[in-house]
Amino acid sequence: MKNGEQEAKLSSATPRAAMQANRKDSSNLGNALRAVYQDAIGESVPDEMLDLLSKLK
Repeated sequence: MKNGEQEAKLSSATPRAAMQANRKDSSNLGNALRAVYQDAIGESVPDEMLDLLSKLK
């Protein structure tokens, strides 16, 4: 759904329905961010970066 369509849908919805839709969107966003974070922390650090970090000591 496009942003304009979503806004129109929310503006025509009851305040309670709009709040529930916003919570659902926030929940989906939170879940997506957690998934991306988990993928990022699971990646290994490249050897070049480890080499640069070791030179800082």
